[in-house]
Amino acid sequence: MLRPLALGDIPRTPLVQGGNSLAHRFRDAGLPTGALCAGFLVSATALFGIASFVGMALGAYLLPEEARLAAALACIAALIVLDVLAFRRRTMCPITFRRQTPKNLVFRYGNTRGALIWGLDTGLAVTTFRISAATWALIVLGLLNVAPWWQGLAYGAGFGLPIAAAILLVPPRPDREDGTSREPHWISGMLNRHRRFAQVVVLLTAVIGCVAVAGAVAV
Repeated sequence: MLRPLALGDIPRTPLVQGGNSLAHRFRDAGLPTGALCAGFLVSATALFGIASFVGMALGAYLLPEEARLAAALACIAALIVLDVLAFRRRTMCPITFRRQTPKNLVFRYGNTRGALIWGLDTGLAVTTFRISAATWALIVLGLLNVAPWWQGLAYGAGFGLPIAAAILLVPPRPDREDGTSREPHWISGMLNRHRRFAQVVVLLTAVIGCVAVAGAVAV
């Protein structure tokens, strides 16, 4: 969405990749990229914060820590099963909304406001496609008051920093020999090709987390 804005009309040749292209990218796409990341961060912090405060309102913090950890262990284990099924079926997470953020937001609301709305939508975490159920695990941990309310800040930073780097810092690739442009699709294409690898990494991380929680319960 913002990658073409960052590149603008700069000739995509090796000779200009080290020139003033970086300043150009920050000038034209810095504010919209910041709006995208800020919107995501606000939504993610609100989502996980609300989960934690709902858990507190329901008295989750009054339960013994062992009981909360055991409940978290059971939920994470169930979500791991869902991720394994999704991996075997080569699909996305089956329990998030089957939708994407509308791609025409920038055209409808402008570069900065459109990017902000995009971030606010995707930052809600469960309103769009996800490759893993790990997001739901974080929500469960918040509801059980096992994870802190501010985990959304870390979640938002985990999205914002890589996406900002991909938009602003990654230099443009030169056009193909036939004159057709590689931009901006080569980045999304690369990510799609490594989707299953990402699913495996998230799955292994969830398993490690599950083992750690099991160890805490056993102690």
